[in-house]
Amino acid sequence: MKLARIICGFILFCVALVLGCMQVEGSEVWFQKRVTWQAGGEPRVWEAAMVSRNGRDHYRLALVPLWAVEGGIVGIEILVARPEHPDANLLGERETDVAQPFVVTVEELESGVNKSRFGTTRYFKLDHAKLRVEIKGSRLGEGVGDCNTCKNIQELTAEFVLKSN
Repeated sequence: MKLARIICGFILFCVALVLGCMQVEGSEVWFQKRVTWQAGGEPRVWEAAMVSRNGRDHYRLALVPLWAVEGGIVGIEILVARPEHPDANLLGERETDVAQPFVVTVEELESGVNKSRFGTTRYFKLDHAKLRVEIKGSRLGEGVGDCNTCKNIQELTAEFVLKSN
């Protein structure tokens, strides 16, 4: 009877240890970075590679400036893609005149991103990971094409955290 209790105790200990390890593995941070994108003279895409700790999952993270036809940056797309399809956004396909959580627009920033229906912190689920994007701040400028008072994005600061599921 005493041996049975010892064996049961050992089994419970092993199960608890395995579950504890799985929980730690489940919230493992793959990538964490605070980024300040700036338009500058010639606005460019900011990008970084995100790789899982075991090296199996690879993603391209990018902030892509979206230009108005008349000129001026009216949005920033948060893009997550696989290396084999670097421009296919896993967060969704961008549509014109439709609010989407992976596109930060001048309108959202102008009225306060915290009042946006998507908020300052946005969560995205990928195959084996979760991405949290927190918009920390922005700076708007004036001038889009012929409209001198129309706003454009000059700077966007965001924090990215990618964790395993």
